[in-house]
Amino acid sequence: MKYFLYFIIFILGACIISFLKVIAHDYPQIDVKRRSHCDYCGRILRWFEIIPIAGYFITNGKCLSCKNQIDFWNPFWEFIGGIIFLSMIHFGDLIYLPLFIGLVILAFTDAYYGYVYPITYLIIVPTLFFTPLHILNALLTYFALLLISRKYPFGLGDIEILAILSLILGLKMALWILMIACLFCIISFLFNQKRSFRFIPYIAIATGFIYMILSFNILTI
Repeated sequence: MKYFLYFIIFILGACIISFLKVIAHDYPQIDVKRRSHCDYCGRILRWFEIIPIAGYFITNGKCLSCKNQIDFWNPFWEFIGGIIFLSMIHFGDLIYLPLFIGLVILAFTDAYYGYVYPITYLIIVPTLFFTPLHILNALLTYFALLLISRKYPFGLGDIEILAILSLILGLKMALWILMIACLFCIISFLFNQKRSFRFIPYIAIATGFIYMILSFNILTI
């Protein structure tokens, strides 16, 4: 029974990621009645095609109608979301759920459009009421990165999100997240050879990575 409950929680986390991806893609023209469809041919997806993670493999990663390849990142992020949500439930860290949801929406929005809506930060606000805040660390992070951005390309949204992470998690954690995000960027560059990156998705990935490391006591940071 315990493992079945964990499985349900994992699936719920994967569904949350899938839903947030749609919100980020459609915002601000969100239609709650919109049905899931193929991004290529517009065909309404059948029920088994929208099952988190499994739907991708049931259809062999292709649209059943136009046969276009479905992005493998879709089931990958659903899997990661399921794992992190399950970890939050298991370790009693639901106070970080608003931060998790906010980061996911910001990451998908940045990935799709290259910018974020500041109003999305409001989603993170509930976490602020249940964690000790590191105000000086946040100010230091914000102004230090703002100065660095005068010489090196650094988006204002990236700076604001790192400042928020420093406010909630502390300066040391924020620096770890920044370093790991940069490492992921370097790895991505080796494969894609891109000269510019939308950085917020890497910040979100690094935050989840650090959370998982600390949750399972793999490393003391």
